[in-house]
Amino acid sequence: GCGHPPRLIGHPITLVPEPGHCHNRPSAGSPSIRERCGADLTAAEEFAAADEATRETQRMMLRVVAAGASDFGIYADARPSTIHILSDMLLLSRAGRQALVDGHRFEWMPASATTGEAITSHRDTGKVALRPSTAREVALGNTIAFEALKAGERVADVLRGRVSAHAALDHYSPPLRDHVSRALGRTRRPTATLQAMKVSVADPESRAAKVPAVLWPEWTARLAPRRLDAEVAGGALAAAVVFTGTRLTHGSAIKLLDPEAQGRQVSHVMRSLGRNAPEADTIRAIARLAAFLDETSPPIDFARRRALDYSGILPRDEWHEICRAVNVLPGGDRRWQLARAHLYSLLSGNRLARAPFAREDGFPSFSEVSNFRDALPGGVATALREAAAAFLKTAGIDEPPSWVPSPEVAGMGPDLPEPSRSEWPHARPARAAVEPSRTIAAYSAGRSVMEIAVDHGVARQTVGRVLADAGVDTRRGRRRAALDADWLRQRYIVERHTIPEIAAEVGVTMTTINRHLEAAGIPRRPRGSASRSTAIRIDPRAGDSPLLGRILVGQDAVQRAERFLIVTRHATMTAAARELGVTLSILASQMKRLGADAGGPLITRAVRGQPLTLTALGVEVRRELTRAFAVSEAEDPVRLPEESQ
Repeated sequence: GCGHPPRLIGHPITLVPEPGHCHNRPSAGSPSIRERCGADLTAAEEFAAADEATRETQRMMLRVVAAGASDFGIYADARPSTIHILSDMLLLSRAGRQALVDGHRFEWMPASATTGEAITSHRDTGKVALRPSTAREVALGNTIAFEALKAGERVADVLRGRVSAHAALDHYSPPLRDHVSRALGRTRRPTATLQAMKVSVADPESRAAKVPAVLWPEWTARLAPRRLDAEVAGGALAAAVVFTGTRLTHGSAIKLLDPEAQGRQVSHVMRSLGRNAPEADTIRAIARLAAFLDETSPPIDFARRRALDYSGILPRDEWHEICRAVNVLPGGDRRWQLARAHLYSLLSGNRLARAPFAREDGFPSFSEVSNFRDALPGGVATALREAAAAFLKTAGIDEPPSWVPSPEVAGMGPDLPEPSRSEWPHARPARAAVEPSRTIAAYSAGRSVMEIAVDHGVARQTVGRVLADAGVDTRRGRRRAALDADWLRQRYIVERHTIPEIAAEVGVTMTTINRHLEAAGIPRRPRGSASRSTAIRIDPRAGDSPLLGRILVGQDAVQRAERFLIVTRHATMTAAARELGVTLSILASQMKRLGADAGGPLITRAVRGQPLTLTALGVEVRRELTRAFAVSEAEDPVRLPEESQ
């Protein structure tokens, strides 16, 4: 024959199998792919006689496979499944064979295990293989495993020093995991402790519907206060609550809560749970919480919550409306994403990664959402809960948005103090200065909206919005003023009254006059000093003189006229500017403006030693201004031009 273990490889699908014959490739030559060894396995000359212990082991394994469970040895109090038992035997088989290779034989081992002659898988590396290639080695390992399973002390003997301290034990039975912990010199594992506790649960799925997939933040902060990833710790604690007092493994409990969760992350948390001082009472608190949930009916069905479609929760427009209602700035997309993730976590209890919008750019982390939740202003938090309740109502669910059992049910102290709430910038700072209760009381006492607005230093529209939001029916204001458009045009255009003057005359506000001017199509004068009463109306000293009527009107008109009279007393404009204390350019500009108002130039500037002279129009303007201002002409040093004398 080929000399290799029979059936080392699977049978080729292109060949018809020959029972009792080897289908390995021939060991010599270069045959075609269809050629096989073909040795008659029934004619083998080497037989291994099986003793009674080996045959008993074979019968036990057949019974386990047939029944699907077993209750012998360490399994007397817990009937694990066939998969768990066979996994346990695989681990013990390798550890037992390794013990023989290392020269350690225990007195309880069968007689066939006197030496390690049947063991060949360790020749290359010194370590036995998990699945050896010879039937004799497999039979020997299974026999040792079967004998070890009869007593816990034997399991500890075989495993001690032959199992890594970091080995994953989730796929082994709970009794074996307990013995592995003892073999490694550690105390009982938290998972095994919780599984062994006596509680009244009959259906783990029923308890899973009573807890979120990530345990309530208030409980996680108490039970696992120093964990870096609070979301992973919350998932591990929730699974621990589910499998307490059951035969479920940690991984199975996680799948009931979150089929997509990474079991290794939460299992790592469970390995060290309760080992440090802050978590000393965590195991006991989890057991008490599980018992409490079994005895009560919480108002929330988390199994139904986890199955809801949350893709339409808190649209952007709804978030902006909430912020407008509570008078805070909504911020950018980042704050909206935080609020939406917070509502998803509040209602579903799931990991944030399961949110339908978790793949969007800028989606926040669990710690960011936790910080956002703790720092929410009171008004925003209340509005978000109302939005969550409305979302549930739309889905046909009559439940409160959230529910958290008191820590006192687990024997812990009262709730932790509330986190300090932050203050967001107000969208309308003026409205934030108006206290609604005082405003309503003042308005109900008979004060007007304008009086209340003056007291608070805000516009009356702000007070009106506060009263409207509070549902207060406001009183009717004073009746609208009826103004005749022709009368208004006469006052504003012809008589040049200002808006404040007309408003005071009629007894209304300037806003009312502005509105009537716009309705009548009357163009309004620009704002500023040029539209004051002293600038738009003719000085009374102009009398009936048409010339003075054009000069003594406008901003600084009287000043220009007085300076013109002073200029007429000097031989040059430079001397006049020096007396007035202004620059020559300013004085020249004012004289030019005065001439433009009068209808022509008034002064001929001095040249080549000749003094300045007045034009005929300048002489007339001087005479009219002198009469109007009662200035004596006897002091006039100006010489008139010959043609105007």
